[in-house]
Amino acid sequence: MQIYKFDSLITILRKLDGREPVTVNSLMDDLEISQRTTFRYIQTLQVAGYPIIYERKKNSYAFSEGYSLRKPNLSIEETPAFALAKKLLGNFGAGMEQSLKRIEDKISTKSASLPKHIILSGTALPPETEKYLGIIHGAITNFQKVEIKYNALHSKAKSQRKVDPCYLFFNEGFWYLRGYCHTDKALRTFALDRITSLKVLNEHFLPKKVLPEDELSASFGTWLDGEPVEVVLIFDEEVKERVLRRSGVRARKKKSLKTAELS
Repeated sequence: MQIYKFDSLITILRKLDGREPVTVNSLMDDLEISQRTTFRYIQTLQVAGYPIIYERKKNSYAFSEGYSLRKPNLSIEETPAFALAKKLLGNFGAGMEQSLKRIEDKISTKSASLPKHIILSGTALPPETEKYLGIIHGAITNFQKVEIKYNALHSKAKSQRKVDPCYLFFNEGFWYLRGYCHTDKALRTFALDRITSLKVLNEHFLPKKVLPEDELSASFGTWLDGEPVEVVLIFDEEVKERVLRRSGVRARKKKSLKTAELS
């Protein structure tokens, strides 16, 4: 009984991917088709984009060198890197998590998970913060303005602002939005956990010439605004090493005082 065309094409692909000898005669016998049909099937696959060549030395059809239908497995070094990306970027919401899963399905036959000897601790994001991450990510990508209701941490002031979102960054366990605030007519930083309401507007903006790397490298924590000010901080010996471990502190000017203090 003759096999249907689609099944025949799949069979040819599997034989090629399995590095089996594939000749016109072998396909005629295996698929119970004519010589003319065999050539037509091979041509159909070539037109579809499969790199099928004829190797004269082996007297067989084959895939071009390096091509395979099989998914490449991640290496030992790549697996934890991708697992970390899944863990961190998964905070952007279900959409990002599903996208990462689809990527993983395409590039590997096995799931990438962190080894037991690598522990990434930390509490899960609050549902609202997780939702805001995904929404703001979409607004940044589409250059859409957002309207937020914000409850400032220190002043306790509540305000409603229209913002051109520039980028998101993570610091000391919290996510922040950096964007151009139309109320202040300047770049401002907003903690996502202090946003009480968020709406993407049907208004677009021209992206600002803001380089996150430059801004964050010159910042002290989340303080990014205002003119640079020279300050002197004095710490007790007990907390000296803990302070020095903080990101960016080691690159700043420091000296030990006679009293074993750090300034």
